[in-house]
Amino acid sequence: MLDTFFLAAQGVQLVGLLALFALPLIGRRRAVFIARAAAGMLSVGYLLFFLPHSAAIPRDMGYSLDAIAGAFSTRELLLAGWIHYLVLDLFACSWEAEDAERSGVGFGALALCMFVTAMVAPLGLLLYFVVARMARRRPSAPRR
Repeated sequence: MLDTFFLAAQGVQLVGLLALFALPLIGRRRAVFIARAAAGMLSVGYLLFFLPHSAAIPRDMGYSLDAIAGAFSTRELLLAGWIHYLVLDLFACSWEAEDAERSGVGFGALALCMFVTAMVAPLGLLLYFVVARMARRRPSAPRR
């Protein structure tokens, strides 16, 4: 049954990501809304797995790597941890999509950044920061 929830969570995140990648077709506001609605649904799923099983998190190890490893000792908490990643990756992608207009990042560069963020979020976010910084430094076209 947990495998079914794992796949369902992946599917919900995929819907949000597809909306972001369809941004030129459906518009920025709608794409960001869909992605954030998907992140919200995943957040509810996270609560459903985290709260009932949080008692299994070892409390006697303090805040250490061993304590974190112990927190993932049950499949339910492991699934909650995975959903945690899905939510934050999706939110980061939606933020990039929202910020791209303000920063002048074109869709091609944005799509690359969102793809990397969806796969390895810290590297994708770092890439987006660099791309957005470069886009802001570009001289804007003269207005007529």
